[in-house]
Amino acid sequence: MLGFVIGDMICKSYGHQKSLRIGNRPEFSREHPFRGRVSAAIMTIETLLDTPYPQKKFRDLVYGAFIDQQRRLFAEHVVATQHVQDDHLEKSIDYAFISTAAPIGLLAISEEIALHTAPRPKKSHPAYDELCKAIDAIVMTLFYAKVIHYKNAVLENIGYQFGYQVSGELRETHVDESSSDYDRFVTRVLTCIHHSHSLKQALENALLMEERDPAFFCLVGTIASTLWGVPRDWAYQVSIHLQQHNPAFIHILRRAEARTGRAQVNLTAPKPPLLAPVRRQFDRLFKAF
Repeated sequence: MLGFVIGDMICKSYGHQKSLRIGNRPEFSREHPFRGRVSAAIMTIETLLDTPYPQKKFRDLVYGAFIDQQRRLFAEHVVATQHVQDDHLEKSIDYAFISTAAPIGLLAISEEIALHTAPRPKKSHPAYDELCKAIDAIVMTLFYAKVIHYKNAVLENIGYQFGYQVSGELRETHVDESSSDYDRFVTRVLTCIHHSHSLKQALENALLMEERDPAFFCLVGTIASTLWGVPRDWAYQVSIHLQQHNPAFIHILRRAEARTGRAQVNLTAPKPPLLAPVRRQFDRLFKAF
């Protein structure tokens, strides 16, 4: 789940820069506001952890009154960052809503539980069917990534089950003209993962694709970190920022990691390599010449 947070922070820090290279030691802003997408996703995790399986009434419990609260959080974040025009506001909130499926896919213990607990918009939503399909696809992508740990198999499963076909070119996304905006959004997420081999490369590809909605970066970061993990120094920086912002967030994420059997939260500064001092001396020597 740290990948979700990192994606949100990378979009904020690098989304409007000309450079598409993140570097091995990215600078994460200490003033980053962990509200909106991040807080809503962590609230979803907490509710999942506090609801015993099987969750027959989970959807009514969480996505009844709770869904309105989540949408308000998304709207608050989207409006506060002012990265979209008024006519794109609702779509941006919907994309953020799709990203709420991330913790469900990560915590699910079976395909049935993953799909059963996936969020649903109100049936009065003008794109109810398309949005539900996109949410289910993201849930299953994350579930498969957690279980299979093999990118090609994950993408093949999603393509077979939901009909999403990734593009052979990073900047091109081939979808049918009749496809919805939500289909295009999910296809771009999967295409970004298809052309990546690490969390860092996935986020750089996200910048290269010129997609500036934070929900896109959140999903790319979550899937990539599930497949390839998070560098220890990145995990340390983000974990420290999260703890300073809200210690309860770290507690919730550690509970989630205990269930999934995967630890990413790191509050211990990574030790430098054993030969780092020697390497620094060599660097100084060669620079002198």
